[in-house]
Amino acid sequence: MVRRRATRSAGFSLVEMLLAVFILGIGVISIAALFPAGIVLQRQAADDIVGPIVVKNAFATIRSKLDQSDFGRIEDFGFGPQYLGAGGVAGTVRPLGGSDIPQVSGDWGWMRPGFLFGTAANQTDAGTIDVFSAAYTRSRVGLPSGVVGTLATEISEDVAPGPLFGIPYNVSKFPLYSLPAAARPTDPLLQQLLEPAVTFTQAERSWPQGNPKYGTASSIPQSTYYWDCMFRRNGGRIQVAVFVYRVNIAGGDTRPYTVGPFTAASGAGGLPSGAFDGTPTTPPMPAMYLAPNFGTAASWPNRTASLGAGNTTIMGYTTPPIADEIPGTGINQANSFGSAEQVWDDWQAPGSWWIDNHGTVHRVLVGRNAVQQGPVKLARPIPILPRSPVNGYPPTASGNGPNSAISAIWFIPRRDARGNVITPVFAAVEEL
Repeated sequence: MVRRRATRSAGFSLVEMLLAVFILGIGVISIAALFPAGIVLQRQAADDIVGPIVVKNAFATIRSKLDQSDFGRIEDFGFGPQYLGAGGVAGTVRPLGGSDIPQVSGDWGWMRPGFLFGTAANQTDAGTIDVFSAAYTRSRVGLPSGVVGTLATEISEDVAPGPLFGIPYNVSKFPLYSLPAAARPTDPLLQQLLEPAVTFTQAERSWPQGNPKYGTASSIPQSTYYWDCMFRRNGGRIQVAVFVYRVNIAGGDTRPYTVGPFTAASGAGGLPSGAFDGTPTTPPMPAMYLAPNFGTAASWPNRTASLGAGNTTIMGYTTPPIADEIPGTGINQANSFGSAEQVWDDWQAPGSWWIDNHGTVHRVLVGRNAVQQGPVKLARPIPILPRSPVNGYPPTASGNGPNSAISAIWFIPRRDARGNVITPVFAAVEEL
């Protein structure tokens, strides 16, 4: 008699199944968590590659319309050797914050172009920059201007031999505004030959470059990258600073992007006293922040470690600089942070790009988005400049020359008046 032994197939218990699902879930979640980080790194890599390309395109676009001969000196407009609006060195720009930024006579510091803005019913020229604020000047001297919403407030001086409401232009090459009213030609085409009317539309400042046609809002391009610029005269030569930034439209809409003016929502209301240069009529790009207490122990670069009595560094500083860390930006140090933490705080954000009054480009390596974070550190140390006189003005008694420390920085805000998210990508300075 043959006996057959019954065999039972082994299976998994419910506990084992649950444990397996739990382990599998941990693995899937871990892998899924890598995708957002990968997307961010991919976006950063694209920015690092495209940023310099956009900058080169921007410089080429600017040089196609401007050259050194288009610019002039502040003294050409009747200013003596003084600060604009105060006593001091010629060419020194006094921002709205009230601090003077010294320049050698004949030179002038960073100045932003004027802007043209449309209205809700007329978007013609929306976001266009007007390098020499020609449209604004025309309206001030009584010449007809068909442009809506002009802004030019870097300089607001109506002086002889010609009014100056922005970047100084060559009055010999462009004499229209300095001519007596009776001597000005009435032909618009002839006027154009005599005025510094140089503009760059929002389309020209986009990449990939969009449709440059004027007209309704539908003709304004929708691109990924945009650039804005500013100019200065240094050593008698014109330099150009270009900022490249990426725009994410609020809510993911498909509407086109244009630079918008400052509003209370974007930082024009309740600005820190003497720190941030911005009003509703200020050129919005780039924004400007005045470094607090420049030329002192609290200036940038920071000087915190004592060398001992009677000792100085090679450059004459009594304390060596911690050149990559910005003073006053430690954890819970208010610095410039306001209660609403608006655009004037964005210079401290991680990845921000700055250009200072010396034309040096800086990038924030370790930043902060709130007062509970910090300190702000830069990717490279701030270079130490030697003590030097400016137009005969000797270095100060503390050993800091009037132009040896950072007195102001220009940067791209992280959001604008329309709620768009702006990501700074690159910045560069070149001679025109």
